[in-house]
Amino acid sequence: MECREITETPVALEIMQTPGDQRLQQLFACIYSLFQASFLTWIQRKYSYSPCKEKLWEDAKDAFQNGMMTLFRKSQNKEFTITGSLKTTIYSFGLLQLMALFKKEKSAHGANDYLKSLEMFFEEDLIKVGKHELLNERERDLLEALTRLPKKHRDILIMKFFGKLKSKQIAEKLNVTPGNIDNESTKAYKELRKILQSKSSFQTQKE
Repeated sequence: MECREITETPVALEIMQTPGDQRLQQLFACIYSLFQASFLTWIQRKYSYSPCKEKLWEDAKDAFQNGMMTLFRKSQNKEFTITGSLKTTIYSFGLLQLMALFKKEKSAHGANDYLKSLEMFFEEDLIKVGKHELLNERERDLLEALTRLPKKHRDILIMKFFGKLKSKQIAEKLNVTPGNIDNESTKAYKELRKILQSKSSFQTQKE
């Protein structure tokens, strides 16, 4: 089979879900041939500001491979069904692996890379897949609530909650005064608290 044919979603999923399928090695070779280089380029473009470009490149290669193995394992265990294209799914799993690395090694990559990865939850539909594996319950609840805030308030709280940045640091990033950040933070916290409280009340009523 040619690479374009074997990487069609139904064919690829069938191969990964069939123990001992002799086409598996060819499928993996085709996936690397067709998608790895474009994934690495996509990551480099997303994190073009990063000063650690060489490390980012190596980490992205590891993330691609680890994402592939996670996808393969889930497919074998029948835990996962590919609904979109295989390329989009592979990008999703690769990106999630990279984000997990950012979360684990903030000191190596810097807070900016980690914050950017969180922002991509709001920018990229493809990473909706599997995000429960990266985030704990508190972080998932926060991100879900943050999606309902205005972007300005969301950005400030992401930097405070996840980036652990001070008002002065956030002000420098957004080109405003620390006092402005404090005022907007107060408004954002109130909005967020209402959303989380309403969710808590709804869950209590369901129980």
